[in-house]
Amino acid sequence: MANVGYPIVEAEPDGSFVVTKHTSAGGRINSHVIKEQLLYELGDPKRYLTPDCTADFTTIQLQDAGQDRVSVSGIRGGPRPPTLKLSIAYTAGWKAIGTLVYSWPQALEKAQAADRIVRERLRGLGLSFDEIYTEFFGVNACHGPAAPPNPDPPEVQVRIGVRGPDRKAVDRFTRELIPLVLNGPPGATGFGEGRPAVREIVAYWSALVPREEIVTQVDLIR
Repeated sequence: MANVGYPIVEAEPDGSFVVTKHTSAGGRINSHVIKEQLLYELGDPKRYLTPDCTADFTTIQLQDAGQDRVSVSGIRGGPRPPTLKLSIAYTAGWKAIGTLVYSWPQALEKAQAADRIVRERLRGLGLSFDEIYTEFFGVNACHGPAAPPNPDPPEVQVRIGVRGPDRKAVDRFTRELIPLVLNGPPGATGFGEGRPAVREIVAYWSALVPREEIVTQVDLIR
């Protein structure tokens, strides 16, 4: 896995192709891997919009064609759509995320108390944000309510993040986490980087625009 290579597509004039990889690269190419990639961000499988056509992914035929080789054929579709996909990045405020680690005993209770203290301090300061979000790593941060019970974890990382349009408010939040090391639940660690940084939020927006609104231009620089 430390030497995984990117796949290679051997395309044919009839639209079929073979997905493979260099023999010296790690990883694996088989029909299961290709199916997983086909499902990635798919949406409507019968109407996958591309600049050139509307592809019908339900017509795709896969066949293992040897070691690390998968043949892809039978792909059908319709005419090119009247729109093109548009992806725009835009400024959407500010954010900061801070973490502390609490050790056994009562690691989770300590982390939850730290979260309550920070939120109470923010309310007392009159600060408001679009969102305040807290995760408890080692308990349920990845799986949420589906995580198996872990009533007495040896250590828990509390991660608190805020986002909002006011950079000064977000910066003030960053001053409330580190004081808990000496003035909060005992057993705190993991604060080596000090105050968390305030970062600009670059959000993503996608849409469909009429094809005639886009002018394609290629500049060749010698």
